[in-house]
Amino acid sequence: MLTIAYIGNGKSANRYHLPFSLKLKDKIKVKTIYSRTKTTTWKRIEGVHYTTDINDIYNDPEIQLVVVSTPSSSHFQIGKAVLEHGKNALIEKPFTETYQEAKELFDLAKSKGLLVQCYQNRRYDSDFLTTQKVIESGVLGDILEVEMHYDYYRPEVPEGVKEFSLDTSYLYGHACHTLDQVISYFGEPDNVHYEVRQLLGENRMNDYFDLDLFYG
Repeated sequence: MLTIAYIGNGKSANRYHLPFSLKLKDKIKVKTIYSRTKTTTWKRIEGVHYTTDINDIYNDPEIQLVVVSTPSSSHFQIGKAVLEHGKNALIEKPFTETYQEAKELFDLAKSKGLLVQCYQNRRYDSDFLTTQKVIESGVLGDILEVEMHYDYYRPEVPEGVKEFSLDTSYLYGHACHTLDQVISYFGEPDNVHYEVRQLLGENRMNDYFDLDLFYG
């Protein structure tokens, strides 16, 4: 039995994590969920301890794994605190904002004999799994080029974002899914070319990206 806790009680935790964890009642016990405020639009789960005191997680010896599902700008600091308190950590995507931050977390986990990993649920989507089966069946012959899209069209301009931040960058928020699928299946590329644009204007969100990964 794995006893887990969540830091963050928003869409990520309630839509992309808890529905799966709660189905595995013989393997996973969801004990505690932390959020900064008591106000929430999500229905509370019976038997789960909701708290605004993060020490309820850090100081609980029964909790083995902590899921970090907060805004990406806080992933590094919270992930580091989780590991420093002797807990394994599963951190939502994007894992951290820089390579150096990611390396520091992996090095810290290794030094403490703990696990830290990024939550990349799109590896298990049915379309991606089916694509792998088709490729491996051999019916397509030699694969020379693979084209993957992440189309997220909205007719209206997002009014809540006035200036650039990594939290609202589609390169960080969406492209990381497709990149993870490519790298998990084909491995690390030999070379990368990328074009990222801000179609809404200077200092707005990165709302267009084209990434080319070259192999062999």
